[in-house]
Amino acid sequence: MGKKAVSAGAFLLLSVFLMAAGCGSREQSDSSYQTAFPEPVYDWGKSTGETLVIWGIYPEMERSYIVKAFERYRSLTGNELEVVQIPKEEFEEKLFGAVEGETERPDILLSYGGTNIDIYDPDENFYDFTEAGWVEDLTDTAINQAVYNGKIIGLPHWEASVSGTIYNKEIFRKYHLEVPKTQEEFLQTCETLKNHGVIPLYMPGKEISMLLYQFPLDSVVEDISVLEGLNDGRLGYADIPQMEQIVMWYRIMAEKEYLGDNYMEDDWNGMNEAMESGRYAMMLCWDTWLYTDFEGDASRFGLMPAFMGVPQEGTFEGPNLGMFLVNKNSERLDAALNFITFLADPYNYNAAFEGIYTAPVFKNQIASISTPQYLEAESVIERHFHDSIAWLRIRGFSQMDASCILEFMESGSGMTAQDCLRNMDRLRAERMQENPVR
Repeated sequence: MGKKAVSAGAFLLLSVFLMAAGCGSREQSDSSYQTAFPEPVYDWGKSTGETLVIWGIYPEMERSYIVKAFERYRSLTGNELEVVQIPKEEFEEKLFGAVEGETERPDILLSYGGTNIDIYDPDENFYDFTEAGWVEDLTDTAINQAVYNGKIIGLPHWEASVSGTIYNKEIFRKYHLEVPKTQEEFLQTCETLKNHGVIPLYMPGKEISMLLYQFPLDSVVEDISVLEGLNDGRLGYADIPQMEQIVMWYRIMAEKEYLGDNYMEDDWNGMNEAMESGRYAMMLCWDTWLYTDFEGDASRFGLMPAFMGVPQEGTFEGPNLGMFLVNKNSERLDAALNFITFLADPYNYNAAFEGIYTAPVFKNQIASISTPQYLEAESVIERHFHDSIAWLRIRGFSQMDASCILEFMESGSGMTAQDCLRNMDRLRAERMQENPVR
């Protein structure tokens, strides 16, 4: 797992060279990585003729940079990868069965971290990479995603987006609107847009996970006492005043018709048309969506904070990163560790991420591209950025609990904000009981 040809000092010098060369902003793909990293930094050529089995949720391993990394691994090592993609609704049960010894375990797993892997008993089943040489090359955000019980449990290898509100700059210019700086200014912007016949915000209510209530919740659970209270049962959402502000924001947006008439029926498939048509001015989303899913002209859009009740000046959410974990009980453990070292080598990951729109996961990731939206809003993002904590660290958290918020938004529901939060607490408690920490 150690460095092959480049010492820690030389590795740092390479980073300094790259920054001095003006690569820090990554405004466009930079093939100078081939000059900076002309040969492997780590020693990963320790095994040949091996076949490693990798499990992941379909279709996660069809992302272009993962396909490219796998093909490069096969080509440069002579080893083979057996890629098994499992439907999302079957994944947890199948992997839990493997952990329990009911079926053969994979050598490597592609998964998200944090509480998402609690039920798989990570301390007993996944390799601890804390002492791996490549850990020093991870960005702070990547380390946050990879930590489990104080250990680096896997290698983040994913595109890193920044989430907030994407907005149509042409519409804002047409109606002389400034990017809002507070919750009050955001609501006033929505009112102005509505008065001009523009629907302020596209919210695909039929796609419940896209209510994205974790965005404001991240800032709330940065308070470790709140996070621990939620996780040990001393607190529920109904006990947290900011949560009432959050769900009331959704109610206000619905009652004032800032989401249009059909938000309950709007879904993921309508996002592209909604943003392209100009009928909607804004949408809660992540910057890279404009380059991975949007079919229109991405340059028409900017990125501003998500104003969802709290915090007062809005928020941006950091990425949720997929990472590769290794079955530490695998008969092919050495080969699996070499595979991870291969992926963590800047000689390889820059080739895989070349031309991909993403913030860097590695400090020496210079071949990917920061989105223009990120670069334009960089100073604002720095002030109002929050790592993804709620989705990653709250036990029993589920985006699908936003179904309670959706019910609360309906006119005539008779629900109070406290009713809504108690319903969310009940669903989370049931989930925690079904999937206790092992």
